Amino acid sequence: MPHIKPFKGIRYNPGRIANMASVVCPPYDVISKEEQAAYYDCSPYNVIRMELGKMHAEDDRHNNHRTRAGAYLRTWLKESILIQEEKPSLYLVATDFQTIDGTWTRWGLLAAVALEPFDKGNILPHERTYSKVKSERLALMQACPANLSPIFSFFSDQASTIPQLQFHVERWVPLIDFNDCNQHRHRLWVIDDPGLIADIAAQFRHQPIFIADGHHRYETALAYRDERAAQEDLGEDHPAQYTLMYLSSIQDPGLRILPAHRLLPQVDIDVRHRFLEKLAPYFEIQPVKSNGSNKANARDVLRDLNHTSPGEGVVVALRDAFAPLLLKLRADRKRLLYPEDTPDILKDIDVTLLSEFIFPKLLGLTPNQLDDVNSVHYHHDTEAALEYVRTGQYDMAFIIKPTPIAAVQRIADSGRIMPRKSTYFAPKVISGLVLHGLVQQL
Repeated sequence: MPHIKPFKGIRYNPGRIANMASVVCPPYDVISKEEQAAYYDCSPYNVIRMELGKMHAEDDRHNNHRTRAGAYLRTWLKESILIQEEKPSLYLVATDFQTIDGTWTRWGLLAAVALEPFDKGNILPHERTYSKVKSERLALMQACPANLSPIFSFFSDQASTIPQLQFHVERWVPLIDFNDCNQHRHRLWVIDDPGLIADIAAQFRHQPIFIADGHHRYETALAYRDERAAQEDLGEDHPAQYTLMYLSSIQDPGLRILPAHRLLPQVDIDVRHRFLEKLAPYFEIQPVKSNGSNKANARDVLRDLNHTSPGEGVVVALRDAFAPLLLKLRADRKRLLYPEDTPDILKDIDVTLLSEFIFPKLLGLTPNQLDDVNSVHYHHDTEAALEYVRTGQYDMAFIIKPTPIAAVQRIADSGRIMPRKSTYFAPKVISGLVLHGLVQQL
């Protein structure tokens, strides 16, 4: 079963950094160019400079965003902008946030988790990854040997490990406490008691870990470990044998999944015009009725969508169209859409309807296009997705329901893999709270 252990985390020095909000950022894969620039402006020490560094026209293989990331890591450690923990520790993190349906707190444990292949069945993925992203992140890890952002994972907390830790730290003042630019509050406590750490590690040996967000980071960490092992004899305690994970309980009410709507930036006009004709044999097509603002329109889209059965309905918004359209799968059509060996558990999530039928069969997207992060974009905000199409920034948007957390666990348990970007766990785990070094001496 999974092996977790404490590690000597690398943190921002509170004696040098007065405002933690100025040095953190989200994971690289949800940061736009505009947001990247804004995080650069927040502080000369923002972790964005390592997590998603800017590229320059004069870059070459000796001086580029990756080599600069490595230089920042070494320089900031030398200048005590970053400091390394003296004792191996675990870190308990609380994130307070709001959604349209309430105020939540999500708890997570930052730990070093031993790397192992997925086929061992102890650490389980749930969705496909992009080939190019993994190669780019591996090159960054080679130049800047650290886990800069944790892999977001969850587990079934039958032993109430996280609630016990909450009780343990409730009388302590958190070491870190700040609100980020999205007004999410982040608190962090350091746990360095060897006895308590041993108890926590023992409880994790009885539960598999499911990757929620960070499949690329995990596969990259495996590739980096294997590359290092081919060059030198890594002992079992070498930091490259481990990766940084944020472990949250599936029973935590704060573990929230938002929908991962699909946005297509360019669709040939003839394909768009023939699209409804191609849909007709399979779907009932109904305009979404709404006479209100864009916010009301988004609400009405979700209202209609929520009346469809799992895996049998999506909403499409087309550029220059009068209203979004609800596509509701006709009775007995589901069995015609997929190969006979497609498991029912995958047929019952909305993303499969898009990725396995609508995109390849009706829109003609090739496997290479589906493996290209530039062909299909993603957004969790329904109102924003509809607005992007209305204003012509995108040609098409597909609005889907969020994948239930129980479905994610069932699919991972079964050894099946969901389509790319099937889930959007929110809020993202912030980068910059704690880093995990991957070499013995940085």
